[in-house]
Amino acid sequence: MHNQNTDNNFQASMFKAWSAFSDEFVAVWETDGTSLKYFNDAYKHFFGYEEEESFKHDFTIFGMRKNNLDQEIADLVLNTLNKNGHWTEEVLFIRKNNQVFLGRLDMTHFGCDGHQCILQRIINIDTQRIFSENLFKEIKKFEALFQHATIPILLVNRNGRIILANEQATAMFGYTMPVMTSLKVEDLIPEQFRHRHVEHRNRYESKPENRPMGRGMQLSAKLSSGEELPVEISLGHYSIEDEPYVIAFIIDISKRIEIENNLRRQKEEVEKAKQEIEKLNEELEHKVVMRTQELSDALSKERELSDLKSRFVSMASHEFRTPLSTILSSISLIAKYTGSDEQDKRDKHIHRIKSAVSNLTDILNEFLSLGKIEEGKIQLHFSECNLKEQLQLIISEIHPILKNGQKIDYEHNGDVKANVDLSLLRNIMINLVSNAIKFSPEHAPIKVSSNHNGHSVDIEVKDQGLGIPDDDKKHLFERFFRGKNVDNIQGTGLGLHIVSRYVELMGGQIAVDSELEKGTTFKLKFNI
Repeated sequence: MHNQNTDNNFQASMFKAWSAFSDEFVAVWETDGTSLKYFNDAYKHFFGYEEEESFKHDFTIFGMRKNNLDQEIADLVLNTLNKNGHWTEEVLFIRKNNQVFLGRLDMTHFGCDGHQCILQRIINIDTQRIFSENLFKEIKKFEALFQHATIPILLVNRNGRIILANEQATAMFGYTMPVMTSLKVEDLIPEQFRHRHVEHRNRYESKPENRPMGRGMQLSAKLSSGEELPVEISLGHYSIEDEPYVIAFIIDISKRIEIENNLRRQKEEVEKAKQEIEKLNEELEHKVVMRTQELSDALSKERELSDLKSRFVSMASHEFRTPLSTILSSISLIAKYTGSDEQDKRDKHIHRIKSAVSNLTDILNEFLSLGKIEEGKIQLHFSECNLKEQLQLIISEIHPILKNGQKIDYEHNGDVKANVDLSLLRNIMINLVSNAIKFSPEHAPIKVSSNHNGHSVDIEVKDQGLGIPDDDKKHLFERFFRGKNVDNIQGTGLGLHIVSRYVELMGGQIAVDSELEKGTTFKLKFNI
């Protein structure tokens, strides 16, 4: 004969066995919510109690909340639970040590020991909330970089459809964002070139490559007003789940063309003036020579400026595109890792995003510093300080970027009081010590020393890194110069140029001693 009590006991045992190994907190209540029949051991790590009796004394079916429910709301929840058979909500719970965590509370009617009970389950979703908040912040950082870029940017899919455009792009072409994302890239090209562009786009998709600015390709863009605009375009490409995308950086070069036309006309006028001057008598020959020399110098400066602009645009395009592509790809990959066991993968890509954003910030800071120097906007602020303490503080700030096994040894000799510009000195030291870390291998020591002999302050930064080729030393402090042996190490070629200008502003001198594969020493001297 079938024994109902045996079935009930078996069901209760199976339930307790399941709940004992569950990551959730599980409790069983009478349907009136006043009598606690059972709870599993998860109360220890969920609520921080060590003693079962102590927990039972504090715990109620609506207890352990950060914000307690008043009786009217508690009765309403219980009535809804008894009527519908279930109740779910997200609740801020409080542990015994007053720490708060976010949990999902599920309460369900079920049969236990032969009669109806309430099954209460609590799942800790605090990690999900923190991850969502951090992901939202990183996405906002990317959106800020994309939307506030100083040049128009378009993101296009394999069919030529515009997926995304920043504010600079919508402003240039004169379309709203909804209209912009309904267009194909051919809609932004003058009609006489559109049929050829489809062929060019298909050929590019079959063999994509990064195309920097300044390849001598002058293109035309068509605005919403019908006006045509001369532009240069830099292309980058990447894929997400085998779906190719192209990112286009666009520059309006109408002003540049106007300047080039003016220069061409000026050259023609100069040539005509030279022919007329040659006909003048000997008394004017000296003036002709002087005028010709002045014009030659002007043209030389124009060529130097044009070359500098080209190098800057090419470098900036490359240095910005790489971290932006990293951010885009990492954000897309994060969305794929939805499992709770894939947190390490999500953390990896979040770290890549943060690193790329930090890299972009460093590049922008270098550009801003160079601009202020060139415009003569650097203001000197000398003050007396404890040189030893300040250098120790700067070095401690740099410690987080040390490679595995690297360490920085610092020593000071002489008087610790010195009159310096702390802001410029800080930028100089951060650049030199960061370079020493970047260009040195793991486990290689870096030595920093300072000496105040009463007449001058001498500072040295010494590493055991790659060293500098002899041919490169004479160009070391030039703008955008990078050594032949560091092509695979990221950088803009502006750091040492900025350092040398800062040292010059402070009335000091900078020198370098280096030997390939044995290291480099930078020496600073400031007269006091």
